Amino acid sequence: MNVKKTLETSLIGIMLLNSLGCAAETHNDARNVDTNAMQRNNVPVGIHNGFLVVATGQIGGLVQKQNFVVDTGTAPSILNARLARKMGLQVTSGTLVAVGRTVKTGQAVLPELDLGPIHVQGLPVNVMDLSQWEQKLGMEVAGLIGMDVLGRASFRLDYEKKELEFGKGAAQGIAIGYDGLRGLPLADATLQGKRVRLIVDTGSDLVVVYGEKWDATQSAKQVKESQQGTSVAEQVAARQISQAEMELGGKQFRGLRAYYVPSAKGTGYDGFLGVTALKLHGISFDRESQTMYLLN
Repeated sequence: MNVKKTLETSLIGIMLLNSLGCAAETHNDARNVDTNAMQRNNVPVGIHNGFLVVATGQIGGLVQKQNFVVDTGTAPSILNARLARKMGLQVTSGTLVAVGRTVKTGQAVLPELDLGPIHVQGLPVNVMDLSQWEQKLGMEVAGLIGMDVLGRASFRLDYEKKELEFGKGAAQGIAIGYDGLRGLPLADATLQGKRVRLIVDTGSDLVVVYGEKWDATQSAKQVKESQQGTSVAEQVAARQISQAEMELGGKQFRGLRAYYVPSAKGTGYDGFLGVTALKLHGISFDRESQTMYLLN
């Protein structure tokens, strides 16, 4: 089963954001890991529906390798509740923030996780039921791997080669700032003449901005057919921005699939942009300088 190119599936990543405190605890631990001696290690990935990246990793205690969605817009990483039960993990109640709404979720500590050369012990994760996404993808999904894991090493994600390469990468492309406390890459851009800060999200193929202020934008209109985006909180109404144009890093991007969600809000960011929404070839992350690059 293929994932349909709808707003619902494109919102899988960014709508699964956690509270700031938990992200800070996780990412600070990641920065203490010495990855300078890591050899280059290439992990093949699957690209579903042209944008959703799936890589295989290993969870300690499970014999078989597992499928993970690689999602730079998620921090901390998320474990499927099905596996948490199978492993007998102690799951406590917690909350996360999804498009401005507080959502009840589970929290646990994953004993071990391996992805390429990255080996993590005692990884705090959110625990959620991902069965609906497994149905859409037509495969079992162990969880979503975010920057709390990926950020432990320099890496390059190449959509054309279908490859996730770990190791020292070249500083090239459009440089994007990185919020180490939240574990999120944030791009300062101009959309329809308005300054916005957007999370760079490999879990989406859209540009989505939050808030009612976009009602005043002449190019914003109600989608002719009712368009709903599914977050972990509830379905949210979205409106399309026609003839969307963005300036980012001195480059112009036109003909974007852009939407705004009037009921959504974020703290420190205004929405998110999908890497493939800008027709980029991939991204790279330099751990030493804490900088992400968009590869065009």
